[in-house]
Amino acid sequence: MTNKGRRRQYLIPLLVGIGFAVVFLWSRGTLGKTDAQELLRDVSDAFFIPGVLLVCVGGLLFVAGNGIFDMLNFGVMKVLSLVRSDKYRAKQPRTYYDYVSARNANRRGGYSGLLWVGLIFLLLAAVFVALYMTV
Repeated sequence: MTNKGRRRQYLIPLLVGIGFAVVFLWSRGTLGKTDAQELLRDVSDAFFIPGVLLVCVGGLLFVAGNGIFDMLNFGVMKVLSLVRSDKYRAKQPRTYYDYVSARNANRRGGYSGLLWVGLIFLLLAAVFVALYMTV
């Protein structure tokens, strides 16, 4: 992966997370609040929500990319091939091993950006929760 692609892998989730946080802060009217405790609570919530979303989506994409759902996909494909034409069935892999071998050749990764950016957002949320508890 090129350096530009690696930066994009982290930059896009970062911008999406910041966008979620800004929309959350705007919807709660945080910019007009003067109480430090309410402000810290809102900022903590604003970082927690996109952090959880990014970590969950990144984790789901990670396990899906590593083949957790291959058996389910193969089974559904086999059931649906019963109602398809013989021409379509001839193109499909006959065994699960053939299916997994073909899938492994086409796998792509690169979802670590979602996980790392999500974890950074969760860390920021934890920092703001700690500050909230001290105020």
